[in-house]
Order: sequence, then C-alpha cells, then structure tokens
Amino acid sequence: MILCSINCRKNIQDEADDYVWDDEIELEELSNALTASFVTFERDSTWAELGDEFNAMDSILIQNGKIGDAAPPPPAPPVPPEVYTIPQMRKGLEALKMVVKIYDGKNHAGVNIPGFGGLKLDKSQSNLNICYVETKVVDITVYGIGYSIHYLFNKVKRGIEIKNLASVAASAQLQNNKTSVSYSLQSFGITGNELAKFFKPEVNSNFDVEGFALIQSKIDGIHNVITDTLLSARTKFTPEILDFLVPDNL
Repeated sequence: MILCSINCRKNIQDEADDYVWDDEIELEELSNALTASFVTFERDSTWAELGDEFNAMDSILIQNGKIGDAAPPPPAPPVPPEVYTIPQMRKGLEALKMVVKIYDGKNHAGVNIPGFGGLKLDKSQSNLNICYVETKVVDITVYGIGYSIHYLFNKVKRGIEIKNLASVAASAQLQNNKTSVSYSLQSFGITGNELAKFFKPEVNSNFDVEGFALIQSKIDGIHNVITDTLLSARTKFTPEILDFLVPDNL
C-alpha cells in the first residue's frame, strides 16, 4: 500500500496501443489534484512548541558549556483521560480531513479493494480511495465518521488526462472498450432521514457520465449534512471503527 506517493509510470501497453492499465495509470496526478482542492486544517501545535523549547534550551547549554549543571527539562504534559476513551458522539473528534490511498496491481495484486465488497485487486487494475473523515485515535484503532469514494481503474484510453475525472467519465461513456472504471460510495457513522435524502451507498457501479454526475450530487449532499448546523442537528453521528485506516494514515 502506498499513500499519495506511488510511482505510476511504467512502459506497458497493449497490442493496439490504445489504452493504459495497471500502474501506468497516473493516479498520483489525480490524487494530487484532489488533495490540492481540499482545505487543510491546522493541527494542535502543543508538541511542536514544546520541541522548540527543548531546542532553545540545548542551544543555551552548549554555549555555556554547563550541560551537567543544567536543570532537567520540564516533564511532558499529562495525557488527559479522554485520550483513551472510545468516542460515543461526534463531539471530541478531530476536524474533517482528507485521506488518500492508492493501490496498484503490480505491487498489491490480491488485496481486498476497499469499498468493493471483498473484490480482490487484479494485477492489471489500479485503485484510488479518497476518505473524508472526522477521527479519533484510541491506542492503535481509528474511530470516526465520514464518507469515502473508491475508484477501480481497469483501463484508461491512452492520452486521457487522469486528473480530469470528467474526461475519464466521457471516455468511459463513448469508448468503453478503451476506458473502463468502476466506483463505490460509502458513509461511516452517519444515519438519519436527512442523510437518506441526499446520499445512497453505491458498490461497484459503472463510472461514466451519469456516474460522474451522481457522485458529485451525493458528495455535495452528504457534505452538507456534515457541515450544516441545522442538518447536523437532525442527524445521528455515532463514531465507528474505521478498519481501513491506521493512525499513520492521518
């Protein structure tokens, strides 16, 4: 598994030289474009500030040549009990963040494809997963709420700019013998009538012009439920284990 850093260039082409597949599909370009469009939230700076204090202290001690006589560094701040508490409500989760995962068939053939109901990745396929989640890590387990989009690229017509999903969808619509892509949509820890109005899960659906439009509509809908104060108040948020994520992904 590679997070947003896969080398997707490879000299593989079919006999007709009409489409690309496997890790030749430029998923990194698409990943970078999606990441750039997402608002980055600042993290807590407490530990960074503490590290700056230690560095400043080291500098002073070295200048004075009195390391042995120096006062010991201040103790680390105590860890509050809630850090180890499994979240039961949305309150206490970190701000919404975007997590991207990429799998290519060359290096990950046989893995279960996230969002595709146990379907395993073939060596000729590539998989892109984008998750928008509010999370809390307890020990090594990630809990949270949110939603995810999963793309399975079987092949893409040579010359199609992969970071332009609208072009990929149009190619799949008009030239499905050269471009073949599927998608899934999932939500986590969110239930209620407001969600049902805007969002319905999808599993292994065809990504074409209609699929592209449906994805945009459903993403707008669930994002509104998560971020709108009134809609959120009428929606139930119950953090669940996000077993497709590990703390290092966040």
